[in-house]
Amino acid sequence: MRKRGGLIATAILLVLLLFVPQIAPRIHLAISVCTEVLLFAMAAMAVNLLIGYTGVLPFGNAAFFGLGAYGAGLTIEYWHAGFLSSIGLGVLASLIGALAIGPFLLRRRGIYFALLMIAFGQVFYFIAYRFTDITGGEDGMNFSRPAVEWLGWQLKDENFYYAMLAFFVVVGIVFYILVRSPFGRSLLAIKENETRARYLGLNTDRFIFIALLISAAIEGLAGACYGLSIMFAYPLMLDWHNSGNIVLMTILGGSGTILGPFLGALIFVIGNDILSTAVPWWQIPLGALFVVCVLGFPKGIVGTFLDLVERRRSGFSYEAREPEFQSTSLPKGETTP
Repeated sequence: MRKRGGLIATAILLVLLLFVPQIAPRIHLAISVCTEVLLFAMAAMAVNLLIGYTGVLPFGNAAFFGLGAYGAGLTIEYWHAGFLSSIGLGVLASLIGALAIGPFLLRRRGIYFALLMIAFGQVFYFIAYRFTDITGGEDGMNFSRPAVEWLGWQLKDENFYYAMLAFFVVVGIVFYILVRSPFGRSLLAIKENETRARYLGLNTDRFIFIALLISAAIEGLAGACYGLSIMFAYPLMLDWHNSGNIVLMTILGGSGTILGPFLGALIFVIGNDILSTAVPWWQIPLGALFVVCVLGFPKGIVGTFLDLVERRRSGFSYEAREPEFQSTSLPKGETTP
């Protein structure tokens, strides 16, 4: 029943996403904002793999997001890469970054993992900040959005949105298959009790390292696409503030769930867009909204909703069995032991 409900909700969501370019103007929402929701949903999905399914704290995840954006931008600026090539090279830059820092992260757990990841993220941030001749330094770097190779298509607005939607759907399918595979079950075992997982013969360091690489690849894809969306890359993409925003989206929607990152990104990006145009001190109501959501939905919005549905189903099952148990009588002539 729960699986069928999830499939129905996913199907409805996909239908709505297909008609976003037609719906967005009617509610005075820019198509670029809708594209941003998809891209940050992918970034939150990458964080969800680590924090929701593996149990490690990726508080420096924006390093991979920014590396993807700079990887795409630099290859366009200096190598004249095409649309797909720039995205692929942005993902490659994120993977190289993960391969470089991964061995150091695997030696730590808990808050030490998070702090070390933040430290490495700030290293990448200061590299982008200081190498002015290459990255543009504090001012960032502008670049044009290239055409799609072999086809010559110049993607703008609606077409670019649909291209990002295709990436989002592919990443979502891969993520769904991954977390329900034996590999995903092993990650959950590590999250629940890493010591017991080691006694069962799992090489937990190897599993966490692979999860980190997959997360970096998804984060790099989101960053490269975001860079192409705004045709700009800047150091704050790598900063720990951006990491906190993506983690917040994941927790707000519900870590350890499939649709949670998307819902968190939707609330964060659209709330940010609406409030920032309405009031100059928009951070205050946005922060208050997050506090209310975290206090009211301790497992995230999706996670809390699923728990509520599960409790109601368990309660109905118990109530359905209870009268039958109470009406059961012993055969005539028999007594209870």
